[in-house]
Amino acid sequence: MAGMAQAEPQVITIRGGTLDDNQAAYGVLYRAVNDLARRIGADPIPGEVATSYATGEHLFRHLADTAAEFWVAENAEGMVGYARSIEHEGFFELTELFVVPEHQSAGIGRRLLERAFPEDRGEIRVIVATTDVRALGTYARAGMTARTVIASLIGPPPAADGPISRPLEVERIAPGNSALVELAALDRRIAGFDHGPTIPWLAETREALLFRRDGDAIGYAFVAKSGVGPIGAQDPDALPPILDEVLWRTMALGAETVSFEVPMSNGVALRHLLGRGLTIDSFLTLLLSNREFGQMDRYVAFSPPIFM
Repeated sequence: MAGMAQAEPQVITIRGGTLDDNQAAYGVLYRAVNDLARRIGADPIPGEVATSYATGEHLFRHLADTAAEFWVAENAEGMVGYARSIEHEGFFELTELFVVPEHQSAGIGRRLLERAFPEDRGEIRVIVATTDVRALGTYARAGMTARTVIASLIGPPPAADGPISRPLEVERIAPGNSALVELAALDRRIAGFDHGPTIPWLAETREALLFRRDGDAIGYAFVAKSGVGPIGAQDPDALPPILDEVLWRTMALGAETVSFEVPMSNGVALRHLLGRGLTIDSFLTLLLSNREFGQMDRYVAFSPPIFM
């Protein structure tokens, strides 16, 4: 997820980021996202910044460990902005670009973007962007086009004694299991890009599920109490039972709330989740890219909305 960022002139230094910068970088994200949420009437990130970071530390560690580019902007008082991207097999995604509110619209975001997301890299270039119109103008000038709105479908998982519907075989894939290769290949066909090292990391941090019909792999999902996705199906009609299984598993894991990042071109998933009582959150994001890719009518992105 990327959001950009009025400030008085100050000396701003741009340098390469390291793992040690992660907590300060999250503080920038927290302030920028909550400021935008306030301006558009959306719910802020819950909790204090330190508690919130601790909950998602494993995600931000993974982003730092696998970053293609990681740059931070700072002044004499500390970090005021940062940007990070991932890259594998021709897929280049800007995962984060945030500037603290008091330093937005001062050119810091543009300087970070030039370093973290250079225009000469990536066959498929992607940003999951917030609706901050200042940022969207910058991304458009950098050659990015909006492909679809991504809606967060949020709510408590429906109570049930078991899966709400289960016409498919469900196989839980352990980290290192050879079936994870099969899942990754299915993900590539549906998502339209290679998630690379993120697939093994997902299998270690979330339940990896492979769905079969008559022995053939036709869908997959990653599920944890802290978030779900990516989720995909070879045919959109297979999404309802897959989504029901995810809902049931999140409830079994003790999640009070679940959030699905659904491209609004995926009408099957939208209608099914709305029918299960989830609602569309007012904090929308946009899928931007330099060209069309993937089959977004049968795909649900990673939650929280940091990357596809």
